[in-house]
Amino acid sequence: MLSEIEACVLGLISADGPSTPYAIRKVFLESPSPQWSGSAGTIYPLVERLLRRRLIHSQVFLNGRRRGHRISVTASGSRALEQWLSVPVPDWVAGVTPDPLRTRIRFLGTIGSKRGRQFVRHAYRRVQAHLRTVKADCARRRTGNKFEYLTARGALLFMQSRCEFLREVAEAMGVHLTKQPHSDRSTGVRKDSS
Repeated sequence: MLSEIEACVLGLISADGPSTPYAIRKVFLESPSPQWSGSAGTIYPLVERLLRRRLIHSQVFLNGRRRGHRISVTASGSRALEQWLSVPVPDWVAGVTPDPLRTRIRFLGTIGSKRGRQFVRHAYRRVQAHLRTVKADCARRRTGNKFEYLTARGALLFMQSRCEFLREVAEAMGVHLTKQPHSDRSTGVRKDSS
C-alpha cells in the first residue's frame, strides 16, 4: 500500500520520465500546498524506501565531475501506481476531506467572542494569502500539461470555497472582513484594518 506522498513521487516519475531525487524534491518545494514537505528529511528517505521495495530503479550518471542518481519507475512501481489510481475511488478520497480550519471553527464558541473574531479575521487573511499563491500557480500552469493545470484549478476552487466559508462564518459572528487588505511592512503579512 502506498502513502499519498509515495504515490505522488511514483506519479511524477511516471508522468514526467526519469528524474533525480533532487528534482523530485524541488517539485514538492515549489508546490503551493503546505501539506507536501519537500524537505531532504522527507524526500530522500522516501526514495530509499521506494528503492528497497523495488518500485523504482536508480541509475548512476555523470554530470561533469559530479555523480548523480536518475530514478525511474519499475514494472512493480507502475502496477502500484495503477492500483492507487484504481476504481472504485475510496470514500476517504471522494468524501469530505479533513480540514483543520473547519474543525477549529467548530470550537470557536469555547474561547470567547473577542478571541473568536480575532481567529476568523486572522484565518481569513491567511487563506487569502494562500489563495493568491494558488491563483498565480494556476495561471502559470494554464498553458502547460492539462492535468497539472486541472490539479492547480482544483486547488484554486477549493481555496475560493474556503474563503466563501470564512465569509459566512464572519457574517454569522458579526466580524467585518475588509475587501482590500494592506501590508504590515514590519512582517510582510497582509492584514485587514478591522
